[in-house]
Amino acid sequence: MFSFHSQSLLLASVAIHAVFSLVFLRLWRQGGRRLDFLLWALAAMSGAFGAILASTGTALSIPFGQGLLLMSLALAWQGLRSFDHRAVHLQFATMGPVLWAAFTASFAVFNEDSGLRFVFFGLISALYCGLILREHWISARSERLPSRGLIAAWFAVHGITGLVLAGNGMAELLTGQGDVIVTTPSLWSDLLEVEFLLSAFLGNFSAYVMVKERLQLENQWVAATDTLTGLVNRRTFLDMMQTLSFKIRGEGAFLYVDVDHVKRINDRFGHSSGDEVLRSCSQLMARELPSNALIGRLAGAEFAAYVPDCDVDRAAMLGSLIHDTVAEQMFFFGAEMVTVTVSVGIAHGAMQVTPDELLKRADAALHTAKVRGRNAVVVWDEGQAPAFG
Repeated sequence: MFSFHSQSLLLASVAIHAVFSLVFLRLWRQGGRRLDFLLWALAAMSGAFGAILASTGTALSIPFGQGLLLMSLALAWQGLRSFDHRAVHLQFATMGPVLWAAFTASFAVFNEDSGLRFVFFGLISALYCGLILREHWISARSERLPSRGLIAAWFAVHGITGLVLAGNGMAELLTGQGDVIVTTPSLWSDLLEVEFLLSAFLGNFSAYVMVKERLQLENQWVAATDTLTGLVNRRTFLDMMQTLSFKIRGEGAFLYVDVDHVKRINDRFGHSSGDEVLRSCSQLMARELPSNALIGRLAGAEFAAYVPDCDVDRAAMLGSLIHDTVAEQMFFFGAEMVTVTVSVGIAHGAMQVTPDELLKRADAALHTAKVRGRNAVVVWDEGQAPAFG
């Protein structure tokens, strides 16, 4: 019913592994010699050599080739851990291939009985696939790469194949008949070869896709973020504020914060000192505001925060808290101690007040604080509009 050319499948698997090995080596050289790229390159290389040796049909090369295929999975697992910024434990990862090599070298029965070898190989393969699935499950909770679900699905299939292979080997041991699950031996063998070919492509390609997806996310993050403080920039802040206010559709407060006289610090102590002040003030704001607040750097020394579900009294309290916290912070530039103050303009609005109107009101309140000599907190009052004079 099915007809596959084993030699063609083998050559295709080897070629795929070899190509991806070169791809990851190139990424490793160009990407700051990252460990994850190196581990994935070694995994692909191990898979290429393993496929060659496992298909030669000799008593010595088959177990060694299968051991290299297991090593490929082990290195792919550790490469994924490095990619997701977790500790790499090569000593634990290589235990499967090491045990495989020890057993096949020490006990002749592993070489004489293919069923026993299938059981051992299938179980270790399934174990590594399970470990890779676990890494994806852990990482998906903190970083949503679009392809993670499909990648996890593939490794689940690959792990099930390993279990089926182990079950087939066990059935052979118990019944003395090979290929019990698939009655036609050649069909079972052909399907395994196709599965290994798919594994060569999808296993390597999935890692490459994740690299590209993360790079795209990082580029989006850079475009949306202020590089000095790590807060979102003006454009992103205003876009997110529109979305957030529309979703919540309730009371919200806008805090407009200006760090006073940063130019004086730049002129006297240098721009690096002024940058330190801005970074520290942004961190103090983030610390004092609630976790659901949206915080951004709008321009220069100006920061803004939108706090949903916040009435006017709480908004005034948060503005005063930011003002007092910054005033209590001591900055040391050389031998001098410097204190910094902020001016805060606050606007509050219910559902009918648009984000643009909130921004204008907070801007007017901030202007009033500056007119009054800075180092002040002003709440926009509908009955008494702030003066710009």
